[in-house]
Amino acid sequence: MTRKFSVNTIVAASLAGALVLLMAPSLRTFAQAGSKGDLTPTFWQRDPDANFEDEGRMHCAPTSVSDGLIYLSRAFGMKNLVPGTGRKDQIKLIQELAEEFGTDPSIGGTNPDKILTGLQSYVDGKGYEINRLELKSWRGVSADNKPLKIGTKPDMAWMRAAVSAKDTVTIFNFGWYYETDDGYQRKGGHWVAVVGGSGKEFIVHNPILQPDVQEEKQSVVLKMLDEDFIVPKDSGEANMKGFYEGNGPGLPHGKSVTAILDAVIVFSLKPAAAKKP
Repeated sequence: MTRKFSVNTIVAASLAGALVLLMAPSLRTFAQAGSKGDLTPTFWQRDPDANFEDEGRMHCAPTSVSDGLIYLSRAFGMKNLVPGTGRKDQIKLIQELAEEFGTDPSIGGTNPDKILTGLQSYVDGKGYEINRLELKSWRGVSADNKPLKIGTKPDMAWMRAAVSAKDTVTIFNFGWYYETDDGYQRKGGHWVAVVGGSGKEFIVHNPILQPDVQEEKQSVVLKMLDEDFIVPKDSGEANMKGFYEGNGPGLPHGKSVTAILDAVIVFSLKPAAAKKP
């Protein structure tokens, strides 16, 4: 016998099926479409509403990393990774990261070692795991983070591959170097989030710039130092030859300053594996 169904019955069944699909956790999606640049915020580290210590002058590291975490949350639906993706949510996130990183204006901001330690702690607390975490820098790290330091000089192929990988966040740290009679002296530095580029040009979101300016001034071009660049240290001298100098509208600095790419951190995440009983 052939069964007949009314139009209302068919529509009701279709809606019920659709509702089941929407409610199924394995099929639920929160990801947003767009490029890294489109999905990465342009938060200003000195936003007065944030009320960061020292007016946020030294909050470039937690701000840049927060940009990357919000990007991952938007691009891959990692909704538990961050408090949210709005402006007020990002302020809260930056405050959390600053605490995890030990960001201290009295000592000049945040060093790479503390970022590695703090990022692992933060991610673990949100129910995710590090899939990839790598550092290239001349700066030292603690014993626990030594396996994560895979080189001293950031190299172009490695950086370009990381920036091109959709699931990977890339953070640059430029040191500010001033010429003296004995060579160059480092006086502070700055972290920026990298969201794209090609060749020797990288597109960055620089948190020292206000959001509308960040949207306009994004280009940083890297040029390898092919001559001796001597930096006196307590333990002797260091030669920065082979490192990269950065210039461009995305990295404004005074004419007396040479911006050297001191450190690069790249990372990607994955949901934490279920713990065995």
